[in-house]
Amino acid sequence: MYTRFLFFLLVALGGAGLTIQMAWNARLRMATGSPVLTTLISIFVSFVSLVILWGSGVTPRGSISAFDSVPRWAWFGGIFAVYYLVASLMAIPKLGAAAVFSLVIAGQMISALTLDSTGAFGVAQISLTTSRVLGTLLLLIGVILIQKR
Repeated sequence: MYTRFLFFLLVALGGAGLTIQMAWNARLRMATGSPVLTTLISIFVSFVSLVILWGSGVTPRGSISAFDSVPRWAWFGGIFAVYYLVASLMAIPKLGAAAVFSLVIAGQMISALTLDSTGAFGVAQISLTTSRVLGTLLLLIGVILIQKR
C-alpha cells in the first residue's frame, strides 16, 4: 500500500512539474521566438539533468546488452516528447495552460485505455471496465468545461 501511494505521489508531482516546465518554457519561447529552439534548449537541459542523475547512482544504471533484442519501435519514444513540447509551446499562448493540459490529459487517457485494453507494446493488459470508461468520460467532460471561457 505504501509503495503504491508513493508512486501516486511521485507521478502527481511529475505532472505538476510538467505544468511548471511548460510555463517556464513558454516564457523562454518569448525570448527565443521559436518553439523548436526552445524545445532544443529544454531537451538539452533534460539531457544534462539525466546525465547527472544517471551518474549519481540514485537509480540503476542499466545497460544495452544487445541492440537487436529491443523492437525497433522502442527506440523512437523521444519523438513524442519533441512533438508534445513543440505543440504545447505553440498552443499555450493561444489556449492557456489549463486548456492545453486538459487536452494533454484527454489524449493520454484515451491512449492509455487503448493500450491497457489491448496490451499493445507490451503494456500489461487491463480489461476495459465500466468504471474506467466512465472515469475517462468524466475527464473528457472536464476538458470540454475547461475550454469554455
